[in-house]
Amino acid sequence: MQLLFLDGAMAIVKEFLGATFQGLGEPWLWSGGENILANNLASVLQIVTLFLLLSTIVICVLVKTKIVERLSRHILLLSVSVWLLGVFVYIIGFYNKDISGLSIVARAVISSFKMFVMSNDLARVGVTLQHNSSYMTLFAIVHFVAAVTTSLFVFKMVGYKIKSSWAILWYRWFGSKGKSVHLFWGVNEASCLLAEDIRQRYGDATIIFVDVDKESEESAQKKVTLNQIINSVTINDSEIERFDAIGALVDHCVNGPDELMGKQSIDVFDALHLKSIGRIVHNSRKSFFYFLSNNEAQNIAGALNLERDEALCAMGANRPTIYVHARRDANNEIFDHYSQYDDELQRLKIKLVDSAYLSVATLRSMDSALPIRCVDVDSRTGVVTSSFNALIIGFGGTGQEAFKFLYEYSAFVGPDMRRSPFKCYAIDEKMDAIAGQIRVKMPAIGDDELSLIEAAIDSEAFWHKIEEIIPKLNYVVIAINNDAKSLSLAVNLFKYALRHRASSDRVLRIMVRCYDTSNEIRMNEVVDNLNRSVRDTRIVIGLYGHEQELYSCNTILSDAILSDAKEFHRVYEHSTLSADEQWTQSFGEAEIARLVAAKNMSRYHAIYDINRRIEQNISNSLHRRTKMILLGIDESQDAERLIMLHECVNMRTVGSVAYDCDAATQQLLLNVARVEHERWVASHKLMGYRYYKENDYVRLMHKCLCDWDSLDERIQSYDCNVVDTTIRLAYEWRRR
Repeated sequence: MQLLFLDGAMAIVKEFLGATFQGLGEPWLWSGGENILANNLASVLQIVTLFLLLSTIVICVLVKTKIVERLSRHILLLSVSVWLLGVFVYIIGFYNKDISGLSIVARAVISSFKMFVMSNDLARVGVTLQHNSSYMTLFAIVHFVAAVTTSLFVFKMVGYKIKSSWAILWYRWFGSKGKSVHLFWGVNEASCLLAEDIRQRYGDATIIFVDVDKESEESAQKKVTLNQIINSVTINDSEIERFDAIGALVDHCVNGPDELMGKQSIDVFDALHLKSIGRIVHNSRKSFFYFLSNNEAQNIAGALNLERDEALCAMGANRPTIYVHARRDANNEIFDHYSQYDDELQRLKIKLVDSAYLSVATLRSMDSALPIRCVDVDSRTGVVTSSFNALIIGFGGTGQEAFKFLYEYSAFVGPDMRRSPFKCYAIDEKMDAIAGQIRVKMPAIGDDELSLIEAAIDSEAFWHKIEEIIPKLNYVVIAINNDAKSLSLAVNLFKYALRHRASSDRVLRIMVRCYDTSNEIRMNEVVDNLNRSVRDTRIVIGLYGHEQELYSCNTILSDAILSDAKEFHRVYEHSTLSADEQWTQSFGEAEIARLVAAKNMSRYHAIYDINRRIEQNISNSLHRRTKMILLGIDESQDAERLIMLHECVNMRTVGSVAYDCDAATQQLLLNVARVEHERWVASHKLMGYRYYKENDYVRLMHKCLCDWDSLDERIQSYDCNVVDTTIRLAYEWRRR
């Protein structure tokens, strides 16, 4: 790229100096036999030195006054103005009474375009004008400005990367040591949002973007041309402004880590011609790599190829952690689970960033979006006196995660002390291709709880089904990966519900996922206006899954969900260790070895069982708010009630379900313990477990998938432990 600009600069010098001195009547610079460039080296060096000195002064002035930046913003206006001036200059130069005016204008227009490719038609200009100093000075100035305009255009396209190259070199030698590095492979909205939050959260972090240009191997071997350079630039002006605002370093590579082939061991940064970036990573205190594109296969391939870099794997505690945007399905969880262990093998830790899972996680964290807010609760007894009926439109990744959330978090206990009625209708236009896999993954959940329906959202069958179920619905989740269609459908369902549920007192939540940040303002405005216009009804529409919430430090890096789960586990275990230490003790390498030896498990199934237990801690932590509502405690009040419950749980004997308190309070606590059991059963059904008289973690069988009354007191006490931990955490939080 630097050579490209040197060539351009030389062309400008030649254009300006050559035309000017020809205008003075002395074609001395590059006339055939008397070429000073060949015969008088001293004069040439003087001219070059003078030019470099003047260029330095001009550049300093331009940078100081930001003239280049301002001209770049108005490059179209500048180009048109210079072109028109060029037409005028050439019309004067081509004028001849023997040639028609129309022909002169046509030639002038064409010649004026040539100025922008650093060419001229001086030979067509009249001899008299060629020896006229005034005309030739104007001629040279116009061509010089045209050349500068072209250079500005090229600089606008690739200049940012040239500037970044110098910044990376400086940072490699002087600024990288002892800092954390966040390296993004590829540029998209998700990576920009996360990078902005990283800068806000960790001010001194080093943020690097590698702009990946996807080309075939054959084209990558060809000689680099101006056209290829311009075509390789995929960073737009708005992204450049965002990078400048956060002080990000930017580099470029062809293809990327996912395309690296060949021998087992590779040097990734050397192979991709990113040696300076590699040195910055190796100098860092800790590094994080991100593959956040929408191409799951490329993301995973890139992460796995990085594991082949022995230098990265040998960084010890500073080994990079890799975040990969991919679904949390059975295939991907294999390397996600295994990479968290086997430290002696020096593997890189690979963590999945599942936008579908994270978007539904935002639903779990929204108090108003919890299923408990859509049913009738008796806070004296902790039971639910109404059914829960849901509709999910779009049963892809987000839709399936939404079902898991609703199925587990609506596992309440009714007056008969069994799970309160639940029904979910899932509608997708490609349901036939999905249904088989759903039933195989969750064999314990039948059509009585989950109906799978194939229908397009604009079909007659769809609206017939809506007409049938709309009066009894509590919850609607829209996840069809199209913001415009999602919003339109949500508004239509909202209006339809108003017409067909006029006398219903049942709460209805219509939750719409927002997939694109650029649509958030519009969608929020529509939703707010609808809710304000009919605030007297119990029908509410809302948004979830905002990208700014999904791609944030709190969600991905600090992993607030996992941090809360660790604290829940510490309190559950009555541990005096820190949350992280207790977590490692319970779910680390030592526990894997114990399971393999004690239960005759394979390492794979031991890790699978540990992750099952980890998921339970996450669910227990996220389910706290639902339990507190069932206990009749609101976060802003009922301090006396919380203190009383805290005293009760502290007096229960370990392994027993008997609380030392009045009968009503004891029954309330036991009913919420029943709810915890139903939640646990629901979560295991979602993982594919079925009931069997003996536990079998290979065949996914568990003896506790039964009614609470069928369990012995010791097993029942585990559910009481979860309720007690929930109350203790709420009590500790209240005291802070």
